[in-house]
Amino acid sequence: MRRRILFLTIAFITFIIQIMIVHYVFLPDSMEKVTILDEGWDVNYNDTYFHDIRLSELRKLIGNSTNKGDTIILSRDMKGINNYQTPTLLFESRFSAYRVLVGDRIIEEKFEDLLKDNKFVGCDNNFIQMPTGVESSIIRIELHVAEDDAYNYFEAPIFGSYMDVLHYTIFSNLFVVITSVFLIIFGLLFFAIAVAFRSTVPEIDMQSYSSLLFITLGIWFLSQFKLLDFFIDTGDHQTEIEYISLYITVPFMYMVMGSMQNYLHSKLFWGFALTGSIVIMIPIMSHFSGWLHINRFLGLYQLDAMVFFIFMLIMLFRDIKRKRITRYQTIQLVGITMLAIAFLFNVLFYLLEVAGISEQIILSKKAVPLGVLAMVFANLVNYYIYIAQSFARKKEYSSLTHLAYADGLTDLANRSRYEKYIDGLYKKGDDFCLISIDLNGLKVINDNAGHLMGDKYIREFGQVLTECMEGKCFAARIGGDEFVVVLTGDELFSAEQFIREMNEKLERMNATDHSMIRSAATGYAFRSEVEGNGHEVYLLADERMYNNKRHMHKELKMPER
Repeated sequence: MRRRILFLTIAFITFIIQIMIVHYVFLPDSMEKVTILDEGWDVNYNDTYFHDIRLSELRKLIGNSTNKGDTIILSRDMKGINNYQTPTLLFESRFSAYRVLVGDRIIEEKFEDLLKDNKFVGCDNNFIQMPTGVESSIIRIELHVAEDDAYNYFEAPIFGSYMDVLHYTIFSNLFVVITSVFLIIFGLLFFAIAVAFRSTVPEIDMQSYSSLLFITLGIWFLSQFKLLDFFIDTGDHQTEIEYISLYITVPFMYMVMGSMQNYLHSKLFWGFALTGSIVIMIPIMSHFSGWLHINRFLGLYQLDAMVFFIFMLIMLFRDIKRKRITRYQTIQLVGITMLAIAFLFNVLFYLLEVAGISEQIILSKKAVPLGVLAMVFANLVNYYIYIAQSFARKKEYSSLTHLAYADGLTDLANRSRYEKYIDGLYKKGDDFCLISIDLNGLKVINDNAGHLMGDKYIREFGQVLTECMEGKCFAARIGGDEFVVVLTGDELFSAEQFIREMNEKLERMNATDHSMIRSAATGYAFRSEVEGNGHEVYLLADERMYNNKRHMHKELKMPER
């Protein structure tokens, strides 16, 4: 077990390293062909003018985050705009309507109608195809802010040919893209497997909730980095999807923890879980009712998530004290803890950004995806342990069942298994043929050669029946030297053939081993011949077997029992 977990750990680390190599080493040439437009901007912020500045320094010049109703006009000279076949400007708009102009010509404008109606305006990466052959090279971006704290820091626009800008966007976010797609696909497959195993492994509920959490986080990553529109048409609802997917992570985290630690029967747990879920539903309902936009509840979500984190620590501390945490639960808890720490790290830098102290660093943006991958790895290990234990239990149960219903000497079914099998045939109403078999001369062999030789006789005859069966019929040892064979379906009328084949095998065995003479008396009967239960069929077959036995004893000059 430890060796396999080690192999999974190595595979996980290798996966992360490969993503990093692709992300930072194997970059296309187009990454160097784009221009990051951070310098040389003239900015008009609410009639306050700033000349020739860096956008990355604008927050320091303004002194605070933007507010609802602010107007920001960014302009710069874009000499060389005509040198590109498909010149494209990429800029991020955050909760604001925008207008892009070249000279006095409006190239594109969006969301002005939503702004006038006080409707929600989200965030997006905007690809603006610039005109060629124009006289003026002055580009102006007008932003009309619709929400408070829309721009804590200003991202520099990107300029280049369309394909180069597109490649830059994808490859600069490659880690997030790969992680998100992996989480969604993995979550869907994992959920399907969990549902399939649920009837045999009840504990797999935790895996089901984990898979839903992975899918939700994958969607959140794509929408948070403005990449979801590359995969599906969100109809300008990408930001709403971002906040909804973020908010519902808390209920999923509660369910993962509850099913993992078996808290689903605890009133205390359900009190916290339901409260946390209701709190999350408030911003969603408020947003779609038009009362208050969903992004205004981010602080409420962070508080709700913090309550979950503290509740989890308290409950886990209690369980550790009571020694209620198993090995596989420890693995899962490590994954959940790493995800929680990653969220806290991300929130810390977000608050620093809002306060204007520091812009989010690369690690803070990638912390949550890394935390989720750690949780995925913990789930894989946990899932492996679940399945391994499930199959071990199933194998043990199968072994115990076999011992309960198998004859210890011949490994054929015993009387209990035979009676259960016949009852099943009667309930289904199927016709069957029952062959009663009794070994000849067993008592003589036991008396003269000993019981070990008698056991050999029984064991060898059991092997003969097994070879004759070949999966076509049912055979059981129901007494010391008494056996039954049940024929059904296509084999219903092959009793004579079965008996003939059995006798031929016994004769070949006698020819090669002269230590004893092996033979068996037989008699068979059909269910359709008698009225009553399976016992009546057996009595008729047994009566015919004894008639055959008396005949054989006369021929072999053996004393009758």
